[in-house]
Amino acid sequence: MKKIIILVSITLLLSISAYASETGASFTIGNNNLPKNPMTNADFPVKQFPWGGSFFWKKEANDVSGIDIGFYRDPILQNIGYTNFYYNEEIFKIVVGPFFGLLNNYETIIKPGIYTSIRFNIPGIAFAQFRTQSTIGGRLVKKGDYIQEANNIMVGFYVYNAICKLMIDTKSYTDSVSATQTQTKDYTEYAFIADLFQKNVPYNLKLKIAYQARSRILENKSMESLNSVVLGTDFSFSLFRFISILVGLESSLYSFGTFTDLSATPSTKELLTFEENSFLFNAKIGFSIDLDKI
Repeated sequence: MKKIIILVSITLLLSISAYASETGASFTIGNNNLPKNPMTNADFPVKQFPWGGSFFWKKEANDVSGIDIGFYRDPILQNIGYTNFYYNEEIFKIVVGPFFGLLNNYETIIKPGIYTSIRFNIPGIAFAQFRTQSTIGGRLVKKGDYIQEANNIMVGFYVYNAICKLMIDTKSYTDSVSATQTQTKDYTEYAFIADLFQKNVPYNLKLKIAYQARSRILENKSMESLNSVVLGTDFSFSLFRFISILVGLESSLYSFGTFTDLSATPSTKELLTFEENSFLFNAKIGFSIDLDKI
């Protein structure tokens, strides 16, 4: 695997200058997330707003291959930098490359992993995609060790002016917070997405309805969960011929969860309580620039 990645990297770098490139960034914030620190009771902190963001640069090496370099911060996975190489034919697309957990704690500055993705297409009819990433050496030996894992399965089909998708998305972050205690954060989403578009129109709309389940277990101390049915809308438009703007909002239609005190004897479990008239959401704003059209 390492030899293949090195060979692909050299080939891409030798031919990278003649084809299109794109860059962009995004920022997300919202309170429909578990708080940064473990909860101590069943009162959900609706006034805490965990944030995330991303930056990327893509460059085509030729008509079918290229490189994608970037960094993102995710409320579950924390900080990740990546370099992916892709090969894209009409009926399939393969993406592979290393990723690195970066500055997630003082004990482990960099943690390597491998990302792979494959997509099969029936052009104009349907597609299926499988994506996975995982930290190399999945063991927690000492304080500061952590494991980042994510998986995605998606199937889709084309209808008039729309792409419909069914998706299962999972994320997991497990770290050793002390010599004797571990913490695990999990996220699972089941979603239906409709990507609406029209040719020669400088904007498109993406609609999503999903069930999201978030949980955190602090070994021998507490367990918390937050579950939400959400409605999401992403709206993107071309501001000029070389720049596109994206704004998005996920709103919780119904949320519920539990807090379990594992340190009590016996352990106690309570339903989460939310402030009256509280609104759980995640908002996003971003842009992308086609560098060759500037």
